[in-house]
Amino acid sequence: MNTIYIRDGSSRIVGRIQSGSGGKQFAYVGGKLVGIYNPQLDKTFDSRLQVFGNGNQLMALIRCDDDD
Repeated sequence: MNTIYIRDGSSRIVGRIQSGSGGKQFAYVGGKLVGIYNPQLDKTFDSRLQVFGNGNQLMALIRCDDDD
């Protein structure tokens, strides 16, 4: 499983994206699942498994709030 860490402007980790079997990707913020990208369907799903949008939009689900 490959993991990409998402950082804010202060280099703090705000989330991560992990690659799973079949090319699926899973987005986490604070240890909680916030979304899944399914490349076979080319759709992104939110944590409730509702369609969030077409294509890989996991970065949109990981909110990077700059408090600086």
